[in-house]
Amino acid sequence: MIFPPHNKDCAIFSEKIGGLYYALHRPSSPVLGGNFIWIAESPDLLHWGNHRCIAHSRKGMWDSIRVGAGAAPVRTAQGWLEIYHGAAANPTLYCLGALLLDLEQPWKVLARSADPIMEPLAEYEKVGFFGNVVFTNGHVVDGDEVTIYYGASDSVICGARFSIREILRTLAN
Repeated sequence: MIFPPHNKDCAIFSEKIGGLYYALHRPSSPVLGGNFIWIAESPDLLHWGNHRCIAHSRKGMWDSIRVGAGAAPVRTAQGWLEIYHGAAANPTLYCLGALLLDLEQPWKVLARSADPIMEPLAEYEKVGFFGNVVFTNGHVVDGDEVTIYYGASDSVICGARFSIREILRTLAN
């Protein structure tokens, strides 16, 4: 176990940065750091420290009550692209958005989705065990195309294809 039990959404970067491994995670207790995205570093993938919060929920936006990492960040020429989930209330709605992190200092957020890149629209995404949810923890990258594997309404697993260039164009500083 690399993080305390009250933790979710671990996403380890695919390569070392400055000689260290990095992982995104989310302490799942407000006492332990809130429902925000944190980054941690490790020299050996066993010992993790220097935990820093890098992305908070944003009042009045699509990710207003919680945010959490998805799959491992994707290295692009512009920075590390992280597809993350966010939730808003009234009604509770889980969507996907993107963060762009600095290539050499991945704790620095360069840009972030002002609007979701994916939201529950299909019936199977809106109705199920826990409705109005799209939530990812996996993807496959092939050139500019990323196939995002996601859960819908906590009932089914789906796949959706996106252009990495198009996602990057949607990001706001």
